[in-house]
Amino acid sequence: MHKIHQAILHLLKEKQGESLLDLACGHGELGTALEEIGFRVIFADRYDFPSHRTKCVKVDLNRSFPFRNDRFETIVCAESLQYLENHEDFFRETNRILVPKGTLVISFPNILTLSERSYFWRRGWFSCFRPVREKNPRSEWANVVYHVFSFVEIVQLLQKNGFEIIRAFSPNISSKGKFSYPLIKGLYALGLCFERDPEKAQLIKRLMSPDLLRGDHLIVLSRKI
Repeated sequence: MHKIHQAILHLLKEKQGESLLDLACGHGELGTALEEIGFRVIFADRYDFPSHRTKCVKVDLNRSFPFRNDRFETIVCAESLQYLENHEDFFRETNRILVPKGTLVISFPNILTLSERSYFWRRGWFSCFRPVREKNPRSEWANVVYHVFSFVEIVQLLQKNGFEIIRAFSPNISSKGKFSYPLIKGLYALGLCFERDPEKAQLIKRLMSPDLLRGDHLIVLSRKI
């Protein structure tokens, strides 16, 4: 199982038994693992589904979701936000179909790492959002355009659409940037000394963490307010 999936599975193990929606489930590896530990899982995707094809719903994440209000206790969307055209609608819809105090778990590539910033300076794009190279012109992936975002935008979208962040972390801290990390962290700390806004100060503390500056992917656990 992918390291990100393992981390999400561990993160949610205490909530087993809840109704869960696996958005952009793909072949269902994560959702199936969650189902095996007791979650009542509905699989949702536009293109792919688990081989057993039970409890599967076709969903275009760029449009309204075909579920009633307050339907799920937990929603998981792993490594798919970068393919969406409208992140605002995604968070609005997940809030709508979650029960009050429901859980949303998302994971996505982290462009704020020191290595990604350096890569962008050298190439003009981020390594995790590189131009798609698809040999088959008829493939769905041939026309994919990545919609780049960072943790900062995710924080704003979650807050705007009725969520509070419980935890944000990376399941994989890279060795890249370990020597420059103390210097960059020091610069953040200097700016923090002059910040009087509590919310901005909290964001800066997150941005200067090893997870944000050296973690190649991020997992964000949030709760519907």
